[in-house]
Amino acid sequence: VLVDPNQYKRVYVPIVSVGEVSGMIYLNNDDSVKGLGRITIQIIDDQGKTVVETLSESDGYFSYLGLKPGNYTMQVDPDQLGKLEYQSKPLQQKIVVKSSAEGDIVDGLNFVITKIND
Repeated sequence: VLVDPNQYKRVYVPIVSVGEVSGMIYLNNDDSVKGLGRITIQIIDDQGKTVVETLSESDGYFSYLGLKPGNYTMQVDPDQLGKLEYQSKPLQQKIVVKSSAEGDIVDGLNFVITKIND
């Protein structure tokens, strides 16, 4: 953009509206349910490619801002669950990020983690 004195110029800036997903990871013990931190959540696109991974906060909350409109599958990292000897319910959650001028928000995506019984 060249600057000329006393002139207005229109500058076109491409903007892509993105979506946000959020939810909670809960640890279900026999006697209590509480949020679980440092759990990896994977967001996978239609082609089965992992788009992004994010970690839950210390209280179990997670969020990610930056998903393009489309269909995604969310899951707790199965490798991490195996190492910790936990299982997730549900295993996966399908979400749709809609195209809109303000961006889409998909929330209430909760996963409950329990210890695998031997």
